[in-house]
Amino acid sequence: MKADPRLHHTCINVSRGNLELVVEMFELFNCHIVYRPPQADNWAMVGQEQLRFAIQIAEVGDKPIADIDIKKRAHIAFISDDPQKLLDKVKVWAGKKGVNFREGGWSSVEKYFDLPDTFVNFVIEIMHSSIEKE
Repeated sequence: MKADPRLHHTCINVSRGNLELVVEMFELFNCHIVYRPPQADNWAMVGQEQLRFAIQIAEVGDKPIADIDIKKRAHIAFISDDPQKLLDKVKVWAGKKGVNFREGGWSSVEKYFDLPDTFVNFVIEIMHSSIEKE
């Protein structure tokens, strides 16, 4: 069945100069560039091959929200059989890149992380696959 309207993409904001860094970070989540405008170098869209949904990453001049309680109200969620392993992978990657990293969680099965100098107004949540059974 074809949905009309159907969900296409969402847009997230990152601080200026960090587009390529965030695109590289999304590769850790098996997301690859699905569209890059030929005349613009300040945004790109990434997605997973099996999904027809994209995340548009746009560089903006805004300063990242410092208050994590406000910032974590907006997030992109991924599901994983091992959220902590994925968090650790991102943490190691961030360390190698010299990128600030912070993590937290809402519960034992819902974790999140932030790149506080890079993500302007969101965090990334990683939930354990057991939530799909709820």
